[in-house]
Amino acid sequence: MTLLEAQSISKYYDLKNHRFGKASRFEAIKNVSFKLEAGKTLAIVGESGSGKSTLARQIIGIEKPTNGSVYFNGELQNFSNKKQRKQRFKNIRMVFQNPYDSLNPQARIGTTLDEVLAINTKLSSKERKRKISKTLNMVGLLSEHQYRYPHMFSGGQRQRIAIARAIILDPQIVIADEPLSALDVSIQAQILNLLQELQEETGISFLFISHDLNVVEHIADSVLVMFRGEVVEYGSVAEIFDNPKHPYTQALFSSTPMYRKRFPEFSRPRQIRRLESEANGCKFAIRCEYCGDRCLDEKPELFKLEQEHEAACFKVELKN
Repeated sequence: MTLLEAQSISKYYDLKNHRFGKASRFEAIKNVSFKLEAGKTLAIVGESGSGKSTLARQIIGIEKPTNGSVYFNGELQNFSNKKQRKQRFKNIRMVFQNPYDSLNPQARIGTTLDEVLAINTKLSSKERKRKISKTLNMVGLLSEHQYRYPHMFSGGQRQRIAIARAIILDPQIVIADEPLSALDVSIQAQILNLLQELQEETGISFLFISHDLNVVEHIADSVLVMFRGEVVEYGSVAEIFDNPKHPYTQALFSSTPMYRKRFPEFSRPRQIRRLESEANGCKFAIRCEYCGDRCLDEKPELFKLEQEHEAACFKVELKN
């Protein structure tokens, strides 16, 4: 069952040069579409600045998309509707990158979790305490930890607390925005296992934002690859990792040590002389080994390769 669907989501920011009074428009994300099935994990990957976190803000409703539609449980989301906003806040929760910055340093953990329950549920004080203890136990912490402050925990424990805050309302979807990047490698494995265990126990769906392909391969069911705000490849994790088609996806693999032997380094071809700002076509053209004149002048659309695999590349389209 499709739990969450995004159709042609775009987000533009109007920028103004105060010195000359000229306005310009920055396209943070453009025409991004995907589906998230119940109980599954969709990973969004790409280098910094590709629009991953911006897309997450549109989905959860922190920002309103410039264009496009978001469907949750088959219902079109009106971002001005208070009832839908409250429902979305309860059913789509978020885990942020830095667990320390996302927690109030002056509030005990129990107070932080209790606020979420007090605002969004009708549970009594005793029921909320039981819920807090149960949720802390679910993420591998003790009930007495609710009486401590964030600075009294390690980075991994703080991330567990952030996860507890996200799941305490029993949401259907959790958006995890780089939840492992601020943690040590040994702690990353623990948090990754925790997320997988929670999914098995509760059937929760994850929108997992990451640049770590090794983590994505282990946790995701499908992958959305973004470059400069646009989707360049989309498919099942098996298709993407066994047979990546877009040159940018291949470049991501080639820059990761454990995948480098399968995908050699990509270099900028000497024959491309035009500046990146002059290219009206594929945004990856200036960095692509296979770039031709068509790539600089015409933008490729997502081309369906298999039932669960799409790529936006003329080279891929011609081969099929």
